[in-house]
Amino acid sequence: MGTPGPSVKYTDEDVLGVFKQRSDPYEPMTSSEIADAIGCSRPTAHTRLKRLAEEESVRTKKIGARGRVWWLPEEHY
Repeated sequence: MGTPGPSVKYTDEDVLGVFKQRSDPYEPMTSSEIADAIGCSRPTAHTRLKRLAEEESVRTKKIGARGRVWWLPEEHY
């Protein structure tokens, strides 16, 4: 049995940085796209995005039966 490695922590800035690095930082993204960009699981990205939405650092909208997109509000960039 191996020794577990250090736990990786993803910050708000890691998540917000994904939006800011795009040619259009206001273009909506899914939790999966954010997760792929920072190298974490979709649930981890979703949890961080949900908290950022509560703080009004990102906006969110439900799409379809189970989908959701997230984007930067222009007034906060």
